[in-house]
Amino acid sequence: MEASWLIVYRGLLLIAAMFGLILIYQTRNRLDKPGVTPLLVLVMGSLLYIGVKLTVSVVRGTPTVFVVTRFNPLGAGLATVGFFLLVVEYTGIEQPVSRRTTALLLIEPVVVSSLVWIDLGYLWEHLGRDPSTLSGYAWEVTSIAIANQLYMNILLILGGVLLLWFAIQSTTVFKAQMAVLLLGVAGPIVGNFVYYVGYVPFNLTPVMFVLSGLILTGAILRTDFLDLVPIGRSAVINDLDAGVLTIDTSHRLIDTNESSRRMFNFDAPDALVGRHIDDVFAEHPSFRELYWSITDDKPDWTSLVELEGRYFDVEAVPLGSADSTLLGRTIIMRDITDQALREQELERKKEQLERFANVLSHDLRNPLNIASGRLELVREEHDDEHLGAISDAHDRMETLIDDVLTLAHEGDTVSDFARIHLPDLIEVCWFNVETDMATLGIETDHVIRANPSRLRQLMENLFRNAIDHGGEGVTVTVGNLADGFYVEDDGPGIPEEIREQVFEMGYTTGQGTGFGLNIVERIATAHGWEVTIAERTDGGARFEFTGVERVDE
Repeated sequence: MEASWLIVYRGLLLIAAMFGLILIYQTRNRLDKPGVTPLLVLVMGSLLYIGVKLTVSVVRGTPTVFVVTRFNPLGAGLATVGFFLLVVEYTGIEQPVSRRTTALLLIEPVVVSSLVWIDLGYLWEHLGRDPSTLSGYAWEVTSIAIANQLYMNILLILGGVLLLWFAIQSTTVFKAQMAVLLLGVAGPIVGNFVYYVGYVPFNLTPVMFVLSGLILTGAILRTDFLDLVPIGRSAVINDLDAGVLTIDTSHRLIDTNESSRRMFNFDAPDALVGRHIDDVFAEHPSFRELYWSITDDKPDWTSLVELEGRYFDVEAVPLGSADSTLLGRTIIMRDITDQALREQELERKKEQLERFANVLSHDLRNPLNIASGRLELVREEHDDEHLGAISDAHDRMETLIDDVLTLAHEGDTVSDFARIHLPDLIEVCWFNVETDMATLGIETDHVIRANPSRLRQLMENLFRNAIDHGGEGVTVTVGNLADGFYVEDDGPGIPEEIREQVFEMGYTTGQGTGFGLNIVERIATAHGWEVTIAERTDGGARFEFTGVERVDE
């Protein structure tokens, strides 16, 4: 090898080593950023590779060459594997790359390096001195060396193929980022090619690995190009039954999925990528106005909106880098038109039911009150069993009206939860019910979270049910369960064959309105509780409420 070429090569190696050390310094505290860990593997392998070549150029022609050369396969292997891992992480095959994948890829370089340390002849056979080579010796490569070189080139080429495939599949401005990666992968391949073909007298591969590291470091640390990686995009985004739009901080459309393209009739999505939001949605002013309502003060945003005759649940999700810098937003639009129309229909029916309840409350209750008042006047002069029956019928009608009003006005959800001491509430409810000779037993000390007025309604309905079916002398007990409470009585109980029916609206055995227990079940369900009917060991009905949130623990 001519002295001039040797000086040039050493200079290139020294410059590459200097840049490699700078790269390690720049990335040492940024291991949390995507891509940095495989980048460090690439750079450290490159530095070892450079160190071997530089040392060999200094000690060329001496036995020290045989020692230093043994590090060559490990350095080249680490650099190649590091680059391939970076490609794997970027394309979303694994994010982050697992230790298992890393270990599997490193098996071949480690095995070859181990063989070389056992005997250098496994890789190269020494043929004598040759001043035209970098080491000052002539070598003949073995089949193991050829296989090792083939393995590294396969990884480099496979990485390039993965990037090309990903670029073809993508309709995003990430193509520019992938071009950077392709440039990086081309460097080591070109370095190998020009050396083995004979265009240059020395191997440029270690220098090209560091050059690749420089390009990738600038991309990762300066442009955050791995922070908006569409990981698992084909599985998660394209197949998602919702429109997904990714927009950067310059208000450019970065990416769309198939659902959003159908939603907005994008005929040529590739032509829209990279364009300003005002241009992209020029024919959709409603969405454009919605987008501009999402300001930097509200990076995340959720709302139900009507756009062009359809209803959408729209969510804006901020996309940030590892250092919390806002990089853009992903807007997810779910078409809930059918659901919204159903809810509107339910709201309409609820309004009809409330109007019906108002009729009951005013148009029916008023004449009932008049009839009850006249009945009392008649009973002052005449009192017999027929008048008592009429009075009972009036009372039942009054209860029926109250129950229907409850069903009309109370929804299937509850809010305004509060801490409730069960014993205190139970005593109030018992006082509000005509209990006659009935007896109350309180065997609970729970404090629970519930809506006070709805829970009072539940308890009072259960107490009335027990008294109506158990008689004047019935004993009602409220006690603890592990995750709730029970209300039981010592009356005749509820036959097992009708326990599922008693919660149905209008079901009655003759003593009640048929709404009381249905209201109980609706209140329990609205709280997220489960109510079941059991039987006391000595007879009687037992209602168990589970899934109740306790706050006394």
